[in-house]
Amino acid sequence: MAADGKLLPMKRLTLALLLLAACGFGKGPEVAISVAGVSAGDIDAIKTELSRVPGVKEVRVGAFKDGQAVFTITGLKGADLAAALGKSASGLKNVKGFDDVSVQISFDGKATPVAVKPEPAKGDPAKGDPDKEVKVPVEKDPLAYKVHKFPGGSMATFDGWKIQGSQDGNWITLVSSPEGKENDFQLITSIGTPTQQEMEQFFTAGPQFIQQKFPSFRAKNDGKETKFGGDPAYVESYDTEVQGKPFAVKVIYVKRKDIAVAVMGLGHDEAFKTYGRAVEITAQSITFQESPLEQELLGTWHFSSYKSSGTGSNFFSHSSAASMTIYPNGTWTKKTSSSASTSGADLYVDGGERGTVTKRGANLTFRNDKGEVWNAEYKLEGGALLMNKALWTRN
Repeated sequence: MAADGKLLPMKRLTLALLLLAACGFGKGPEVAISVAGVSAGDIDAIKTELSRVPGVKEVRVGAFKDGQAVFTITGLKGADLAAALGKSASGLKNVKGFDDVSVQISFDGKATPVAVKPEPAKGDPAKGDPDKEVKVPVEKDPLAYKVHKFPGGSMATFDGWKIQGSQDGNWITLVSSPEGKENDFQLITSIGTPTQQEMEQFFTAGPQFIQQKFPSFRAKNDGKETKFGGDPAYVESYDTEVQGKPFAVKVIYVKRKDIAVAVMGLGHDEAFKTYGRAVEITAQSITFQESPLEQELLGTWHFSSYKSSGTGSNFFSHSSAASMTIYPNGTWTKKTSSSASTSGADLYVDGGERGTVTKRGANLTFRNDKGEVWNAEYKLEGGALLMNKALWTRN
């Protein structure tokens, strides 16, 4: 949303580090899961837990009626899923039955789950009608979503929604909206790696930024601190108007270890009633998974560059060199040197720093002792390290 109160146009942007680009996976087998003894408030938590089961690639929510919810997962067979859920700390451990394509669960340990399998309807033998499958139309949930896993984490995306993204330094911003309803409701998600000081001030600086950028927003409350997925969170709501229409706004800020997440939903009042819950679903679904540094990544790497231009009295050259050592305990040290020469002067500069490095998927997050942070997409290939398009070697 622009500062003048108009909704952001859905531009066609390219995002090299777009999280969802890593979601190219095969669907695999499908399993229908019936979970009895649940309430509507359990649905999102159950879906999140199912999405985190190793081997599960996609989770879809189906019907919910009389305390029984239906889910569909891809990637595992029923027996494998049942075995994994038997170790759950929640009511999903109460598996009452399973086969290759279905699993039945009593979430509260009391209710009897009903197997979810399509039954063919019988034709009328007197009329010579053969058995045939009867398809019952089901109204699509406007907030039907899938929890996608990607290297280093997971995130929910809503069926039939457009997603566009942009990147600014250490921050990625995704703008999404229901197809054809860009002017009715928008969901804006920002994910970044702030400095330690910025993270400490996140719950105060975030609301201050919103109020400065959108002065027409009227706070409905003072905001409140809470938890999302066990992580510290802050929730606030606003009222505003766009082109004479009353609009509702909700923002959730979440601190996921060293990663900051801000999710804002805004739309006119009627649309917000339908789509507003997308803010909570998105904030809850975003997860990040750290992994150990590869053995091949450890050790000392070198980088150098040289540039020159002009001749004679207009000659100028610049060279730089860096040596970085990555240690098994997740720390690093770096030494740098650079020189610049002109026709009449030379300049030499040396430097050094140290800090910590964290790996998530194919990305490294470096933090130095000054509190500065930068992210690098990396690839190990042929004994060399390609990091943010810069080639580092062992020699």
